[in-house]
Amino acid sequence: MPHDEKLPVVVDPKDVAFKMKTEYSRGVKDQTEKALEAMIDLCRKFEQSQVDISVISKEAAELVSKRFGIASVAIALRDPVDKLFRYVSVVGVDEENVEGFKKLVYTEEQVTDESMYKSYVISDQTRLYLDEDHPYAPGEETTYRRPGLLDMKRRSITDSLEADYVDVFFRQKDGRLMGWIELSGTRMRMLPDVATIKWVELLSYYLSVALRLMRLEGSA
Repeated sequence: MPHDEKLPVVVDPKDVAFKMKTEYSRGVKDQTEKALEAMIDLCRKFEQSQVDISVISKEAAELVSKRFGIASVAIALRDPVDKLFRYVSVVGVDEENVEGFKKLVYTEEQVTDESMYKSYVISDQTRLYLDEDHPYAPGEETTYRRPGLLDMKRRSITDSLEADYVDVFFRQKDGRLMGWIELSGTRMRMLPDVATIKWVELLSYYLSVALRLMRLEGSA
């Protein structure tokens, strides 16, 4: 063998595992990886049957607000007893606005009433509601942080106005509505981007499964 020819390097498998584990736990994380970790942590809690639905909903709303820069997030769920929808978690608004949300009660027919809440279909799960269409019923102005800014003119196609919001719906296997995650603008006063909407759609799937499992165990 020529003296200048080097033997091929042989890598220890333990080094491979160590490198991956180190990068997994202590590597530099971008926003996507941080969102994935937050989603995994929340899913772990979904598996804990003793966790209350209101607690899970609050943590889901806080995850969306924190990780995706959403100005305010509200989650509404269908009550299995009276079949009505109520907001169970609201983050990003003043306590007065939270109380306004908690007073609202809907039937499924009201939620999907396009004469009152005109919307634009974004996907099978998601609908967009725009300020110009006045997508709120009398009395719902109390849920807005700055009601004096309702009906402002839109200056950019990506601007978020006061009454703009996105609802990501989730359903039971039979198609009945279970609830929705409501996104109202971003901290940059822009509408949520497509990547954010898809993340929230993924979260809504997890949330619907968790709710079904919790309610099955509760009835067992």
